[in-house]
Formats: sequence, structure tokens, C-alpha cells
Amino acid sequence: MRISSVAEWLKSHGFERFTQIFEQNEVDLTTLRVLTESDLKELGVPFGPRKRILSLLSEERAVEKLSDLGGYVVAPIGERRQLTVLFCDLVGFTKLAYKHDPEALQIIIRSYEQACASCVNRYEGYVFRMLGDGVVAFFGFPLAHESEAERAIRTALDIIEAMRRLHFPKAGRLQVRIGIASGVVVVAPGERNAVGEALNLSARLQTIAEPGSVVVSDSVRRLAGGEFQYKDLGEKELKGVSGPTRVFRVVGVSRAESRFEAATQQGLTPLVGREWELSSLIDTWREIR
Repeated sequence: MRISSVAEWLKSHGFERFTQIFEQNEVDLTTLRVLTESDLKELGVPFGPRKRILSLLSEERAVEKLSDLGGYVVAPIGERRQLTVLFCDLVGFTKLAYKHDPEALQIIIRSYEQACASCVNRYEGYVFRMLGDGVVAFFGFPLAHESEAERAIRTALDIIEAMRRLHFPKAGRLQVRIGIASGVVVVAPGERNAVGEALNLSARLQTIAEPGSVVVSDSVRRLAGGEFQYKDLGEKELKGVSGPTRVFRVVGVSRAESRFEAATQQGLTPLVGREWELSSLIDTWREIR
């Protein structure tokens, strides 16, 4: 897609809430590409979005340089990343489209997308794509954290709560289904293009989720540790996924009083070949008692 304005660029990357700030300061596409972190800070862009905007601009500049090599266009080089992918689908979109005038439907969809983007940005995720009734978000790109699976699940729970607060005449309250999966994804810098099993799996997981619920893969459950409570849904045959897949529904946030307690609810990994270290710890403990 060819971007013709700053407003389009911001919307394509999930930052449309900053459009007014950029327009008030007369930031055009040429100015956008030379902005520094201090410039964005002066504009009032928060830390997380500021870092993501700078990362995206850096990627786009890299693609432009590659495109100039040899006088021909060079395809963007994909970057392998370990990501947690969130796929959110709006329940009953087809019925909404038939029942509402296009302008009214646009207001509903825009409110839905903005609520989802706000929740994703809150946990420093990245809105990869908005498909009208579907939203795909990455956790681990372009910013990476230790707790991507946890961030994705908290985002999903916040989205469900945000939907409960959205109410439209004749449309009622909106509901979503959310699937979350983790795995290696190849992302083309500066492009809305990504490939990886986690993308397909997250989309399939949302199809088996009940309205207003979150379904995650076993890998996401293990990565998130004891931060949440789950209901084991058993092994499911999912279209396009080889072999049965064990899935879990997120029941809610764990009652653990600390991150350590949450992390150790499933038991600690036994130490192997650390006799000297264990002996040293025991001796030190006895000395301070």
C-alpha cells in the first residue's frame, strides 16, 4: 500500500490516536522520516509508542537503501523472531453489516479497533494488522520483553473487558473471541507481511473460543507460567494444523501473591550436577542461622 500522508502512516501502524498531535505540529512524511527520539518526546509521544515508531522508521529507511542497490527493487529481508501472536475476532460481524448503515457500521468498527489498539499498546505490543472484524497483534516485535505471553494474555483480558463497556444502539454490546499462540515468525521489515505457524494457530484457536473468552496454546500457557488460571480443553483437531493440539481457556488472573509464587506453581526444575553449589548454600545458611 502506498502511503500518501502522515495520517495514513500512523493508522497503518496502529498509532492513529497521535494524528492530531502530528498535524498540529505540521509534521509531513518528509519530516516524519527525520524525527529523533527527542523530537517525539517533545511532541508528547509516550515511551513505548516512541520506541516503536523509531524502530519502524529505521526499518523503512533500511528497505529504501536496499531498494536503491543496483537500480532495481530489492525485496525486504525477513527477520526471524520468537513471537506471541494474538488474533482477535469480532463476534457476529456479518449480522452487524446487514443490520446497520455503512456509516454506523464504520463507527462501530472504528471504536472496536481503537479499543483493541489501546489495550495492545498498553502492554507494548504491536498491532500488525486490522482486518475490519479481526485484529492481529504481535508481542516480541519490534520491542522484546521477557514476558510476551503474559502481556498477550493480559491484553486479551483487557480487550474483553473493554468490549463490555462499548454499547451501541441496536447493536448492543460487542463480543470477541481471542486466540493466542507462540512460535517463530518471519517478519518483513517495513511491510505488513509475516509468515509463521503461530499466525495460523492463533487464528484457528480463536475459532474454537466461546464469545467473550480467550483460548491459548500449551506453549503460551507454559510461557505465562502461573500468572493465570486455565481450564484444560483437551486436544483439538484444528484445520491447517498438523496433529491434535492441546488447548486451554484462560479462566482469569492467578491468585498468587507474588511473581515468584506464580512462577513456581507448577514446580521448580530440579538442579542436576550442582552438589558443590547446594552444599555451599546449605553451609552458608547454617552459618547465618
